[in-house]
This record gives sequence, structure tokens and C-alpha cells, in this order.
Amino acid sequence: MWREDDPVADAPTQPKRVAVIGIGNALAGDDGAGVAVVEALRLRLGEAPGVLLERLDGDLFAVADLLPRVERFIFVDAVIAQPPGAILRPVPPSPALAPSLHQTDIGAVMTALAALDLVDPFPRWEVWGIAIDPPQELKEELSPPVARAVAALADELARLLGGLSHDDTGCLPASGQGGGPP
Repeated sequence: MWREDDPVADAPTQPKRVAVIGIGNALAGDDGAGVAVVEALRLRLGEAPGVLLERLDGDLFAVADLLPRVERFIFVDAVIAQPPGAILRPVPPSPALAPSLHQTDIGAVMTALAALDLVDPFPRWEVWGIAIDPPQELKEELSPPVARAVAALADELARLLGGLSHDDTGCLPASGQGGGPP
């Protein structure tokens, strides 16, 4: 239980080096691919130092609460593209009509949040995608090609993040976003 005079509760928390954020709706089949990657990573990594694993399955602006806690974001989302199951990294900034299944895409959200100067420096970020066909029905299962891509991407991220220390992001590929679109 937290107490007002608790020195542990008052201690500042060290920001995580990297956050992997799964975006999607697990009840809409393949649209839940990003969330499935994060859940698979949780099984592979557990509580890896320097790594934050979260999911955004509702309001994408909720990421604002994570900005001061992270130096770099890798967002994983389902993207309408061909062939289903292809891994796309990084996903280029989307045009006005985004291929995202959400009301807005995370790139637009991060660009808006950067303009608000909520944190300085603003975290670097990029979007990695898994190609899907548009969902036709509500279901929790992933299609076979998307399920294979989820496993492959979780394996790749686990290898990249597994040995991450607080002072090292050198094992990660260069970010395609510098706190906003390039």
C-alpha cells in the first residue's frame, strides 16, 4: 500500500529506454495483431530492464501518459496491406486517408502531441506493422498468416530487446521517426 511518507514511492522512476506499444482491437481478429505481439513479447521477455510493454486498444491519445516514461517508442499495429502477414518496418507516415483501422493513426497522434511540447525531449518513435485484410467480422482468432507474423515479429523484438540495458539502444535499428515524421 502506498503511503505519503514512503521513500520508495517518492523516488523518481528511471525512464525506460524503449516501449513497445501494441495497437488494435483483439476482438476484431487480425486488427488485434499489435496487441498480440505485445502479449507474446511479455511471455518471451517478462520484466526486461529498460523495456516497457503496453497496449493501446482504445483512445490512442492515452499514449500521452507514457511520454515522460520512455525515450523511444516502437508502435506495432495492423495495417491494411498485401499480402496478409507481411511485416512492415517502419511503416511510412500515412497520407490523409490512413490505412489504420482506428479513427486516427498513431503517427497523427504523436505529431499532435509533439506540437504540444508535453515533454522535452520528445521521444523518438516509429510504427511497425503487420499487413492484414480489412476485418469482416468480430472474432478473437488471428488468421494463420497474421499469427505467423505475430510470432516472427515477437521473436525478432525479443532478440533485439532481450539484452537491452538502460544505457544501450545500440542493438535497435535506427528510428524512422525523430519525434515526428521525417
